[in-house]
Amino acid sequence: MMRRMQHYDDVRWQPWLIVAAAGALIILMGILCMIAQLVVSIRTRDRRRVGGDPWDGRSLEWATPSPPPMWNFPVLPQVEGEDAFWRMKRQARAGEAIPPAPAEYRSIEMPRNGPTGFITAFFAVVTGFALVWHIWWLAGLGLLGAFVTTLAFAWRDVAEAEIPAERIAAFYRAHPEEAPR
Repeated sequence: MMRRMQHYDDVRWQPWLIVAAAGALIILMGILCMIAQLVVSIRTRDRRRVGGDPWDGRSLEWATPSPPPMWNFPVLPQVEGEDAFWRMKRQARAGEAIPPAPAEYRSIEMPRNGPTGFITAFFAVVTGFALVWHIWWLAGLGLLGAFVTTLAFAWRDVAEAEIPAERIAAFYRAHPEEAPR
């Protein structure tokens, strides 16, 4: 069947057009459900907020708060065997002693945020566009830009930022239920 016709002479296409219209309606319903879910979630986000472990997970990744702070763990967790986090939660539910939250935190060095990823992605798009359309000089320019960006990233002077211990302690004072154990 040709596209963009004002009428269709062949009636054999009618069942397939009905199936296509039904599929489009199903897709529309899915889009409307997604929009409704987003609206409800945004309006009731304070009531629906949960901690870092909403599904009662077993692995250590669920021990971080949600939304996560800049750091993963303020103190490296003691892991002895598989499912250490799961065992710790079982001990807490059974009323057994669990390790206390640290009394004192130390400053943490974290990588600095920077524009390197965005700039490299820009040059990758330029290179991809140029390769698709056989614009060889632009492809070379895109590759050169990505290479120069990578070199500038590799030889930057200040690579890390320090998160002071006071800021970490203030976060866990404000969220005691998220404190590491």
